[in-house]
Amino acid sequence: ASENSQASLQTTAGKRGSLADDMRLDFSTIQTGLADLHVEVSSINNKLDKFSQRLDTSERRIGDVEDRVDHIENILLEVHRLREKCDDLENRARRSNLRIVGLPEGIEGRDPVSFVEKLLVKVLGEETFPGRVEIERAHRALRPRPKEGERPHIIIFKLLRFPDKIHILRRARELGQLTFKNQKIFFFPDVSADLQARRREFTEARCLCHSLHLPFSLLHPAKLRVSLRDGPRFFVDLEEATEFLKRLPDPPSMSSQQVWREEAGLGLTVGRY
Repeated sequence: ASENSQASLQTTAGKRGSLADDMRLDFSTIQTGLADLHVEVSSINNKLDKFSQRLDTSERRIGDVEDRVDHIENILLEVHRLREKCDDLENRARRSNLRIVGLPEGIEGRDPVSFVEKLLVKVLGEETFPGRVEIERAHRALRPRPKEGERPHIIIFKLLRFPDKIHILRRARELGQLTFKNQKIFFFPDVSADLQARRREFTEARCLCHSLHLPFSLLHPAKLRVSLRDGPRFFVDLEEATEFLKRLPDPPSMSSQQVWREEAGLGLTVGRY
């Protein structure tokens, strides 16, 4: 019995020793794994630090870009405001100017001022002007002389008195088609290139007005006035004007070239010169 008991104790001790060895091996494995994990965590922390630094740099650069964008937008607004102001000043300087379209090249001779003064009286009548119409200066458009068969340049002239300009346009409207030595001529206000382009944008709307037989006019600087039964409507936006007119009965049938030809004699809009 003592021998069996001693053998049992030896077996138990052996199992305990084996279990201790296994535990030491497992603990060593865990330590190795923890060391590897620590290395990986340190690497991740380093990467996170770098990402954080790069993120801070990116946020700082984005903030700088946003500040620059705001500054540029303010500059663009100022440029737009100054451009509108310059255009307004240019048109104010042209306030007493008119253009004559259709006169043959060179017909004015060496004294365009006297020629235009006589032309106005002859074409529009002496009763158009309360007194003698006076012109400060007159000249052809400053471009190379046109070749044979090409369209003649317009004549631009400046009136001494602004009311004479109103009388000329009003009288031209009343008379309709004007001619001089069998040549059709037209009077237009002299405006800047930017304003002329803005007015031309209303070509489609003017076509619709003609097709619908609606009286209209183009007010300064670029505002379309349409006379309706319930009163006038005003438009400064082309899309708004065309959408409104297209909702009215009768489809458009007149081309933009016809609009220009008809309005040319009325002096309501700027022509294509």
